[in-house]
Amino acid sequence: MNQILPPHDTDIEKDVLSVMCNRPELIYQVENILNTECFYRMDHQYLFDVIMNIHNSGSSVTQSAILHQIVPTGKKDILATYQEIKKFFTSDRHLASNAEVLVELSTKRALLVKAYELLGMIEKNAQIEDIEREVSEATNIVISRNTNTEPILMGEAVDGMLELMNREKTEGISGITTGVSILDSITGGWEFDDKVIIAGRPGMGKTAVATYHANVAAAAGNPTAFVSLEVRPSKLASRMISNSSGFSASDITKGRLADNQKKIVVERGNSARKLPLYFYDNTRSRDINDITRTLRSWHRKYGLKIVFIDYIGLICDRTVKNRSDKTAVTESVQSKLTELGDQLGIPLIIFSQLNRENESKSDKRPTLNNLKSSGKLEEDATRVIFLYRQDYYDANESDSRGVDFIPSHNIEYIFAKNREGELGPVELKCNVALNRVYEISRVPAAQPQLNGFQKNESLNGHSHSFN
Repeated sequence: MNQILPPHDTDIEKDVLSVMCNRPELIYQVENILNTECFYRMDHQYLFDVIMNIHNSGSSVTQSAILHQIVPTGKKDILATYQEIKKFFTSDRHLASNAEVLVELSTKRALLVKAYELLGMIEKNAQIEDIEREVSEATNIVISRNTNTEPILMGEAVDGMLELMNREKTEGISGITTGVSILDSITGGWEFDDKVIIAGRPGMGKTAVATYHANVAAAAGNPTAFVSLEVRPSKLASRMISNSSGFSASDITKGRLADNQKKIVVERGNSARKLPLYFYDNTRSRDINDITRTLRSWHRKYGLKIVFIDYIGLICDRTVKNRSDKTAVTESVQSKLTELGDQLGIPLIIFSQLNRENESKSDKRPTLNNLKSSGKLEEDATRVIFLYRQDYYDANESDSRGVDFIPSHNIEYIFAKNREGELGPVELKCNVALNRVYEISRVPAAQPQLNGFQKNESLNGHSHSFN
Protein backbone atom coordinates (compact mmCIF):
# COMPACT_ATOMS: atom_id res chain seq x y z
CA MET A 1 0.00 0.00 0.00
CA ASN A 2 1.31 3.46 -0.94
CA GLN A 3 2.00 5.78 1.94
CA ILE A 4 -0.60 8.53 2.35
CA LEU A 5 0.57 12.08 2.95
CA PRO A 6 -0.58 13.01 6.47
CA PRO A 7 -3.46 15.50 6.17
CA HIS A 8 -2.49 19.05 7.08
CA ASP A 9 -2.99 22.68 6.07
CA THR A 10 0.07 24.87 6.55
CA ASP A 11 -1.73 28.09 5.70
CA ILE A 12 -4.33 27.55 8.42
CA GLU A 13 -1.54 26.80 10.89
CA LYS A 14 0.10 30.10 9.97
CA ASP A 15 -3.21 31.93 10.24
CA VAL A 16 -3.88 30.62 13.76
CA LEU A 17 -0.36 31.34 14.98
CA SER A 18 -0.40 34.84 13.45
CA VAL A 19 -3.56 35.73 15.36
CA MET A 20 -2.05 34.33 18.58
CA CYS A 21 1.06 36.48 18.04
CA ASN A 22 -0.66 39.67 16.91
CA ARG A 23 -3.89 39.46 18.97
CA PRO A 24 -2.80 37.55 22.12
CA GLU A 25 -5.91 38.76 23.97
CA LEU A 26 -7.85 36.24 21.82
CA ILE A 27 -5.83 33.20 22.90
CA TYR A 28 -8.56 32.32 25.40
CA GLN A 29 -10.74 31.30 22.43
CA VAL A 30 -8.45 28.40 21.53
CA GLU A 31 -6.44 27.57 24.66
CA ASN A 32 -8.76 24.67 25.53
CA ILE A 33 -9.00 23.50 21.92
CA LEU A 34 -5.45 23.34 20.63
CA ASN A 35 -2.39 21.37 21.68
CA THR A 36 1.06 20.91 20.15
CA GLU A 37 0.00 17.92 18.02
CA CYS A 38 -2.59 20.06 16.22
CA PHE A 39 0.30 21.52 14.21
CA TYR A 40 1.98 19.48 11.49
CA ARG A 41 5.16 21.48 10.95
CA MET A 42 7.79 21.11 13.66
CA ASP A 43 8.65 24.82 13.68
CA HIS A 44 4.95 25.63 14.10
CA GLN A 45 4.76 23.22 17.02
CA TYR A 46 7.76 24.88 18.66
CA LEU A 47 6.35 28.39 18.22
CA PHE A 48 2.95 27.32 19.59
CA ASP A 49 4.65 25.93 22.70
CA VAL A 50 6.58 29.18 23.18
CA ILE A 51 3.39 31.26 22.97
CA MET A 52 1.44 28.99 25.33
CA ASN A 53 4.28 28.83 27.87
CA ILE A 54 4.25 32.62 28.09
CA HIS A 55 0.45 32.75 28.20
CA ASN A 56 0.14 30.05 30.89
CA SER A 57 2.79 31.76 33.03
CA GLY A 58 0.49 34.76 33.33
CA SER A 59 2.79 37.04 31.35
CA SER A 60 1.76 39.08 28.32
CA VAL A 61 2.44 37.45 24.96
CA THR A 62 4.46 40.28 23.44
CA GLN A 63 7.10 40.28 20.71
CA SER A 64 9.73 40.96 23.36
CA ALA A 65 8.60 37.95 25.46
CA ILE A 66 8.57 35.64 22.43
CA LEU A 67 12.02 36.75 21.27
CA HIS A 68 13.33 36.35 24.81
CA GLN A 69 12.32 32.67 24.61
CA ILE A 70 13.63 32.03 21.07
CA VAL A 71 16.86 34.03 20.65
CA PRO A 72 18.88 32.37 23.50
CA THR A 73 18.25 28.94 21.92
CA GLY A 74 20.04 29.94 18.73
CA LYS A 75 17.21 28.41 16.66
CA LYS A 76 17.43 30.69 13.63
CA ASP A 77 14.78 28.67 11.76
CA ILE A 78 12.24 29.33 14.53
CA LEU A 79 13.14 33.01 14.55
CA ALA A 80 12.58 33.16 10.79
CA THR A 81 9.24 31.34 11.19
CA TYR A 82 8.13 33.82 13.83
CA GLN A 83 9.04 36.82 11.67
CA GLU A 84 7.18 35.30 8.70
CA ILE A 85 4.07 34.58 10.77
CA LYS A 86 4.00 38.07 12.28
CA LYS A 87 3.65 39.44 8.75
CA PHE A 88 1.07 36.78 7.78
CA PHE A 89 -1.68 38.37 9.90
CA THR A 90 -4.79 39.48 8.00
CA SER A 91 -7.88 38.91 10.19
CA ASP A 92 -8.88 37.32 13.47
CA ARG A 93 -12.46 36.45 12.43
CA HIS A 94 -11.79 32.77 11.78
CA LEU A 95 -9.55 31.92 14.74
CA ALA A 96 -11.95 29.51 16.49
CA SER A 97 -13.16 27.80 13.31
CA ASN A 98 -9.59 27.42 12.03
CA ALA A 99 -8.56 25.92 15.35
CA GLU A 100 -11.35 23.33 14.97
CA VAL A 101 -9.98 22.47 11.52
CA LEU A 102 -6.52 21.89 12.99
CA VAL A 103 -8.02 19.59 15.65
CA GLU A 104 -9.79 17.60 12.94
CA LEU A 105 -6.64 17.30 10.83
CA SER A 106 -4.55 16.19 13.80
CA THR A 107 -7.19 13.57 14.63
CA LYS A 108 -6.99 12.24 11.07
CA ARG A 109 -3.18 12.08 11.31
CA ALA A 110 -3.39 10.11 14.54
CA LEU A 111 -5.92 7.74 12.96
CA LEU A 112 -3.64 7.30 9.95
CA VAL A 113 -0.80 6.23 12.24
CA LYS A 114 -3.15 3.79 13.97
CA ALA A 115 -4.31 2.46 10.57
CA TYR A 116 -0.73 1.64 9.59
CA GLU A 117 -0.27 -0.12 12.93
CA LEU A 118 -3.41 -2.18 12.28
CA LEU A 119 -2.21 -3.10 8.80
CA GLY A 120 1.10 -4.23 10.26
CA MET A 121 -0.70 -6.37 12.84
CA ILE A 122 -2.86 -7.97 10.15
CA GLU A 123 0.19 -8.70 8.01
CA LYS A 124 1.81 -10.40 11.01
CA ASN A 125 -1.40 -12.39 11.67
CA ALA A 126 -1.81 -10.90 15.16
CA GLN A 127 -4.46 -12.18 17.55
CA ILE A 128 -7.93 -10.78 16.86
CA GLU A 129 -8.18 -9.64 20.50
CA ASP A 130 -5.06 -7.47 20.02
CA ILE A 131 -6.46 -6.04 16.79
CA GLU A 132 -9.77 -5.29 18.50
CA ARG A 133 -7.92 -3.45 21.25
CA GLU A 134 -6.18 -1.25 18.65
CA VAL A 135 -9.54 -0.52 17.02
CA SER A 136 -10.89 0.49 20.43
CA GLU A 137 -7.91 2.82 20.91
CA ALA A 138 -8.62 4.36 17.49
CA THR A 139 -12.17 5.07 18.67
CA ASN A 140 -10.78 6.70 21.80
CA ILE A 141 -8.60 8.95 19.63
CA VAL A 142 -11.70 10.38 17.98
CA ILE A 143 -13.54 10.74 21.30
CA SER A 144 -10.65 12.43 23.12
CA ARG A 145 -9.31 14.66 20.32
CA ASN A 146 -12.34 15.75 18.37
CA THR A 147 -14.35 17.10 21.29
CA ASN A 148 -17.14 19.59 21.10
CA THR A 149 -15.92 22.83 22.64
CA GLU A 150 -19.22 24.67 22.45
CA PRO A 151 -20.84 25.32 25.84
CA ILE A 152 -24.14 23.82 26.93
CA LEU A 153 -26.53 26.74 27.14
CA MET A 154 -28.92 27.19 30.06
CA GLY A 155 -31.85 26.45 27.78
CA GLU A 156 -30.34 23.11 26.80
CA ALA A 157 -29.63 22.31 30.44
CA VAL A 158 -33.27 23.03 31.32
CA ASP A 159 -34.43 20.79 28.46
CA GLY A 160 -32.22 18.04 29.86
CA MET A 161 -33.66 18.57 33.31
CA LEU A 162 -37.24 18.29 31.98
CA GLU A 163 -36.32 15.12 30.10
CA LEU A 164 -35.01 13.59 33.33
CA MET A 165 -38.08 14.75 35.23
CA ASN A 166 -40.46 13.18 32.73
CA ARG A 167 -38.65 9.87 32.36
CA GLU A 168 -40.90 6.85 32.37
CA LYS A 169 -40.86 5.34 35.84
CA THR A 170 -41.14 1.69 36.82
CA GLU A 171 -42.70 1.16 40.23
CA GLY A 172 -42.06 4.79 41.08
CA ILE A 173 -38.31 4.92 40.27
CA SER A 174 -36.43 6.18 37.23
CA GLY A 175 -33.36 3.97 37.60
CA ILE A 176 -32.82 0.22 37.74
CA THR A 177 -34.35 -1.28 40.86
CA THR A 178 -32.05 -2.40 43.66
CA GLY A 179 -34.65 -4.96 44.70
CA VAL A 180 -35.20 -3.28 48.07
CA SER A 181 -37.86 -0.56 48.21
CA ILE A 182 -36.21 1.51 50.95
CA LEU A 183 -32.96 1.62 48.95
CA ASP A 184 -34.90 2.58 45.83
CA SER A 185 -36.57 5.41 47.73
CA ILE A 186 -33.16 6.79 48.74
CA THR A 187 -31.38 6.31 45.41
CA GLY A 188 -34.15 6.32 42.83
CA GLY A 189 -32.64 3.03 41.70
CA TRP A 190 -29.27 2.59 39.98
CA GLU A 191 -29.20 5.70 37.73
CA PHE A 192 -27.57 5.92 34.27
CA ASP A 193 -24.73 8.16 35.48
CA ASP A 194 -24.11 6.31 38.75
CA LYS A 195 -20.68 5.16 39.80
CA VAL A 196 -21.35 3.43 43.10
CA ILE A 197 -18.71 2.00 45.42
CA ILE A 198 -19.96 -0.73 47.75
CA ALA A 199 -17.21 -1.64 50.20
CA GLY A 200 -16.70 -3.81 53.23
CA ARG A 201 -14.26 -5.94 55.18
CA PRO A 202 -14.10 -9.70 54.47
CA GLY A 203 -17.18 -11.47 55.78
CA MET A 204 -19.49 -8.48 55.33
CA GLY A 205 -21.39 -10.12 52.46
CA LYS A 206 -20.04 -8.22 49.44
CA THR A 207 -20.47 -11.04 46.95
CA ALA A 208 -23.87 -12.01 48.39
CA VAL A 209 -25.02 -8.40 47.97
CA ALA A 210 -23.50 -8.17 44.47
CA THR A 211 -25.18 -11.33 43.21
CA TYR A 212 -28.51 -10.31 44.74
CA HIS A 213 -28.60 -6.85 43.13
CA ALA A 214 -27.28 -8.16 39.78
CA ASN A 215 -29.89 -10.92 39.72
CA VAL A 216 -32.67 -8.42 40.49
CA ALA A 217 -31.47 -6.06 37.72
CA ALA A 218 -31.39 -8.86 35.14
CA ALA A 219 -34.75 -10.26 36.28
CA ALA A 220 -36.25 -6.81 35.61
CA GLY A 221 -35.12 -7.17 31.98
CA ASN A 222 -31.94 -5.10 32.10
CA PRO A 223 -28.92 -6.60 30.26
CA THR A 224 -26.46 -6.96 33.15
CA ALA A 225 -22.71 -7.64 33.18
CA PHE A 226 -21.15 -9.27 36.22
CA VAL A 227 -17.36 -9.13 36.43
CA SER A 228 -16.17 -11.44 39.18
CA LEU A 229 -12.46 -11.93 39.74
CA GLU A 230 -12.99 -14.29 42.70
CA VAL A 231 -15.92 -16.60 42.01
CA ARG A 232 -16.60 -18.81 38.99
CA PRO A 233 -19.85 -18.25 37.05
CA SER A 234 -21.19 -21.66 38.09
CA LYS A 235 -20.80 -20.71 41.75
CA LEU A 236 -22.36 -17.29 41.11
CA ALA A 237 -25.30 -18.99 39.41
CA SER A 238 -25.75 -21.26 42.45
CA ARG A 239 -25.90 -18.18 44.69
CA MET A 240 -28.58 -16.61 42.50
CA ILE A 241 -30.60 -19.83 42.25
CA SER A 242 -30.36 -20.25 46.03
CA ASN A 243 -32.44 -17.08 46.40
CA SER A 244 -35.32 -18.31 44.24
CA SER A 245 -35.16 -21.98 45.28
CA GLY A 246 -34.71 -21.49 49.03
CA PHE A 247 -31.75 -23.89 49.16
CA SER A 248 -28.32 -22.61 50.14
CA ALA A 249 -25.66 -22.21 47.44
CA SER A 250 -23.39 -24.45 49.50
CA ASP A 251 -25.93 -27.29 49.50
CA ILE A 252 -26.54 -26.89 45.79
CA THR A 253 -22.90 -27.05 44.72
CA LYS A 254 -21.87 -29.75 47.22
CA GLY A 255 -24.61 -32.18 46.21
CA ARG A 256 -26.44 -32.15 49.53
CA LEU A 257 -29.95 -32.00 48.08
CA ALA A 258 -32.47 -34.83 47.79
CA ASP A 259 -33.83 -35.70 44.34
CA ASN A 260 -37.09 -33.79 44.81
CA GLN A 261 -35.09 -30.74 45.92
CA LYS A 262 -32.80 -31.04 42.91
CA LYS A 263 -35.86 -30.91 40.68
CA ILE A 264 -36.76 -27.54 42.18
CA VAL A 265 -33.25 -26.25 41.52
CA VAL A 266 -33.35 -27.55 37.93
CA GLU A 267 -36.70 -25.81 37.40
CA ARG A 268 -35.41 -22.51 38.81
CA GLY A 269 -32.19 -22.90 36.81
CA ASN A 270 -34.05 -23.43 33.54
CA SER A 271 -36.10 -20.29 34.18
CA ALA A 272 -32.92 -18.34 34.94
CA ARG A 273 -31.35 -19.34 31.61
CA LYS A 274 -33.42 -16.64 29.96
CA LEU A 275 -32.02 -13.82 32.09
CA PRO A 276 -29.93 -11.20 30.23
CA LEU A 277 -27.00 -11.78 32.60
CA TYR A 278 -23.44 -11.94 31.23
CA PHE A 279 -20.54 -13.21 33.36
CA TYR A 280 -16.89 -12.28 32.95
CA ASP A 281 -15.17 -15.48 34.09
CA ASN A 282 -12.65 -15.14 36.91
CA THR A 283 -10.23 -17.30 34.87
CA ARG A 284 -9.96 -14.56 32.23
CA SER A 285 -7.52 -11.67 32.20
CA ARG A 286 -7.59 -9.42 35.25
CA ASP A 287 -6.12 -6.55 33.27
CA ILE A 288 -8.27 -3.42 33.21
CA ASN A 289 -7.63 -2.93 29.49
CA ASP A 290 -9.04 -6.37 28.67
CA ILE A 291 -11.97 -5.92 31.05
CA THR A 292 -13.00 -2.53 29.64
CA ARG A 293 -12.53 -3.76 26.06
CA THR A 294 -14.80 -6.71 26.81
CA LEU A 295 -17.46 -4.52 28.44
CA ARG A 296 -17.45 -2.12 25.48
CA SER A 297 -17.92 -5.10 23.18
CA TRP A 298 -20.79 -6.44 25.31
CA HIS A 299 -22.38 -3.01 25.39
CA ARG A 300 -22.44 -2.92 21.58
CA LYS A 301 -23.58 -6.53 21.28
CA TYR A 302 -26.06 -6.91 24.15
CA GLY A 303 -27.00 -3.32 25.00
CA LEU A 304 -25.74 -3.45 28.60
CA LYS A 305 -27.72 -1.38 31.08
CA ILE A 306 -25.64 -1.94 34.23
CA VAL A 307 -22.26 -3.42 35.27
CA PHE A 308 -21.25 -5.03 38.59
CA ILE A 309 -17.53 -5.46 39.35
CA ASP A 310 -16.43 -7.70 42.24
CA TYR A 311 -13.93 -6.46 43.16
CA ILE A 312 -11.65 -3.60 42.06
CA GLY A 313 -8.68 -4.53 44.24
CA LEU A 314 -7.97 -7.60 42.08
CA ILE A 315 -7.67 -5.64 38.82
CA CYS A 316 -4.22 -4.87 37.37
CA ASP A 317 -2.96 -2.72 34.49
CA ARG A 318 -0.17 -3.88 32.20
CA THR A 319 0.27 -0.41 30.71
CA VAL A 320 1.69 0.95 33.99
CA LYS A 321 5.47 0.88 33.62
CA ASN A 322 6.19 0.11 37.26
CA ARG A 323 3.60 -2.56 38.04
CA SER A 324 4.90 -2.93 41.57
CA ASP A 325 3.76 0.64 42.27
CA LYS A 326 0.33 -0.24 43.64
CA THR A 327 -0.72 3.40 43.87
CA ALA A 328 0.03 4.02 40.18
CA VAL A 329 -1.80 0.83 39.18
CA THR A 330 -4.81 1.68 41.35
CA GLU A 331 -5.04 5.23 39.97
CA SER A 332 -4.83 3.95 36.38
CA VAL A 333 -7.52 1.31 36.97
CA GLN A 334 -9.81 3.84 38.65
CA SER A 335 -9.33 6.36 35.86
CA LYS A 336 -10.17 3.80 33.17
CA LEU A 337 -13.27 2.62 35.03
CA THR A 338 -14.46 6.20 35.42
CA GLU A 339 -13.88 6.80 31.71
CA LEU A 340 -15.76 3.58 30.86
CA GLY A 341 -18.81 4.62 32.89
CA ASP A 342 -18.84 8.07 31.27
CA GLN A 343 -18.56 6.64 27.76
CA LEU A 344 -21.18 3.91 28.13
CA GLY A 345 -23.61 6.05 30.11
CA ILE A 346 -24.71 3.18 32.36
CA PRO A 347 -24.36 2.61 36.12
CA LEU A 348 -21.19 0.96 37.41
CA ILE A 349 -21.54 -0.80 40.76
CA ILE A 350 -17.99 -1.36 41.96
CA PHE A 351 -17.18 -3.47 45.00
CA SER A 352 -14.08 -2.72 47.04
CA GLN A 353 -12.18 -4.06 50.02
CA LEU A 354 -11.64 -1.96 53.12
CA ASN A 355 -8.40 -1.65 55.05
CA ARG A 356 -8.01 -2.99 58.59
CA GLU A 357 -7.93 0.33 60.44
CA ASN A 358 -11.41 -0.03 61.89
CA GLU A 359 -10.73 -3.55 63.24
CA SER A 360 -8.96 -2.14 66.30
CA LYS A 361 -11.92 0.08 67.25
CA SER A 362 -14.76 -0.95 69.52
CA ASP A 363 -17.25 0.24 66.89
CA LYS A 364 -16.08 -1.49 63.75
CA ARG A 365 -18.39 0.36 61.40
CA PRO A 366 -16.23 1.75 58.57
CA THR A 367 -15.71 5.35 57.46
CA LEU A 368 -14.34 6.87 54.26
CA ASN A 369 -10.82 6.64 55.71
CA ASN A 370 -11.06 2.85 55.45
CA LEU A 371 -11.30 2.79 51.65
CA LYS A 372 -8.13 1.36 50.13
CA SER A 373 -6.46 3.90 47.80
CA SER A 374 -9.84 5.03 46.55
CA GLY A 375 -8.57 8.41 45.27
CA LYS A 376 -10.16 9.34 41.97
CA LEU A 377 -12.86 6.68 42.15
CA GLU A 378 -14.13 8.06 45.45
CA GLU A 379 -14.06 11.58 44.02
CA ASP A 380 -16.06 10.54 40.95
CA ALA A 381 -18.44 8.22 42.79
CA THR A 382 -22.04 9.32 43.09
CA ARG A 383 -22.39 7.09 46.16
CA VAL A 384 -20.16 5.25 48.58
CA ILE A 385 -21.94 2.52 50.56
CA PHE A 386 -20.34 0.47 53.33
CA LEU A 387 -21.63 -2.96 54.31
CA TYR A 388 -21.59 -3.93 57.97
CA ARG A 389 -22.77 -7.18 59.59
CA GLN A 390 -22.49 -7.45 63.36
CA ASP A 391 -23.23 -11.19 62.96
CA TYR A 392 -19.71 -11.71 61.62
CA TYR A 393 -18.09 -10.42 64.81
CA ASP A 394 -20.66 -12.02 67.13
CA ALA A 395 -20.17 -15.40 65.45
CA ASN A 396 -16.41 -15.21 65.93
CA GLU A 397 -16.91 -14.25 69.57
CA SER A 398 -19.33 -17.17 70.10
CA ASP A 399 -16.88 -19.58 68.49
CA SER A 400 -14.06 -18.41 70.76
CA ARG A 401 -16.28 -18.88 73.82
CA GLY A 402 -17.65 -22.21 72.63
CA VAL A 403 -21.30 -21.15 72.77
CA ASP A 404 -24.08 -21.46 70.20
CA PHE A 405 -24.68 -18.52 67.94
CA ILE A 406 -28.05 -17.57 66.46
CA PRO A 407 -27.61 -15.12 63.57
CA SER A 408 -29.79 -12.03 63.37
CA HIS A 409 -29.18 -11.69 59.58
CA ASN A 410 -29.00 -7.92 60.10
CA ILE A 411 -26.95 -5.89 57.64
CA GLU A 412 -26.35 -2.16 57.43
CA TYR A 413 -25.97 -0.26 54.18
CA ILE A 414 -24.07 2.79 55.42
CA PHE A 415 -24.31 5.70 52.96
CA ALA A 416 -21.00 7.51 53.51
CA LYS A 417 -21.36 9.60 50.35
CA ASN A 418 -24.56 10.31 48.48
CA ARG A 419 -24.59 13.23 46.06
CA GLU A 420 -28.35 13.38 45.76
CA GLY A 421 -29.67 11.96 49.00
CA GLU A 422 -29.33 11.36 52.70
CA LEU A 423 -26.34 9.90 54.54
CA GLY A 424 -26.20 7.32 57.30
CA PRO A 425 -27.10 3.67 57.85
CA VAL A 426 -30.05 1.76 56.43
CA GLU A 427 -30.82 -1.38 58.41
CA LEU A 428 -31.84 -4.41 56.35
CA LYS A 429 -31.80 -8.17 56.53
CA CYS A 430 -29.31 -10.27 54.56
CA ASN A 431 -29.40 -14.05 54.54
CA VAL A 432 -25.98 -14.71 53.05
CA ALA A 433 -26.70 -18.42 52.75
CA LEU A 434 -29.57 -17.67 50.36
CA ASN A 435 -28.03 -14.49 48.88
CA ARG A 436 -31.18 -12.64 49.82
CA VAL A 437 -31.49 -8.99 50.90
CA TYR A 438 -34.80 -7.74 52.25
CA GLU A 439 -36.35 -5.16 54.54
CA ILE A 440 -36.69 -5.91 58.23
CA SER A 441 -40.47 -5.47 58.10
CA ARG A 442 -40.83 -7.92 55.21
CA VAL A 443 -41.00 -11.66 55.83
CA PRO A 444 -38.99 -13.55 53.16
CA ALA A 445 -40.47 -16.45 51.22
CA ALA A 446 -40.66 -19.68 53.16
CA GLN A 447 -37.61 -21.91 52.87
CA PRO A 448 -38.18 -25.56 51.81
CA GLN A 449 -37.67 -28.03 54.61
CA LEU A 450 -34.23 -29.69 54.74
CA ASN A 451 -33.38 -32.91 56.49
CA GLY A 452 -30.55 -33.17 59.01
CA PHE A 453 -27.86 -33.96 56.43
CA GLN A 454 -28.97 -31.21 54.09
CA LYS A 455 -29.35 -28.47 56.67
CA ASN A 456 -27.21 -25.49 55.69
CA GLU A 457 -24.37 -24.95 58.15
CA SER A 458 -24.50 -21.20 57.57
CA LEU A 459 -28.00 -21.10 59.02
CA ASN A 460 -26.62 -22.77 62.15
CA GLY A 461 -24.23 -20.00 63.03
CA HIS A 462 -21.56 -19.87 60.29
CA SER A 463 -22.97 -17.24 57.99
CA HIS A 464 -19.71 -15.35 58.38
CA SER A 465 -18.03 -17.88 56.09
CA PHE A 466 -19.78 -16.29 53.12
CA ASN A 467 -18.55 -13.10 51.48
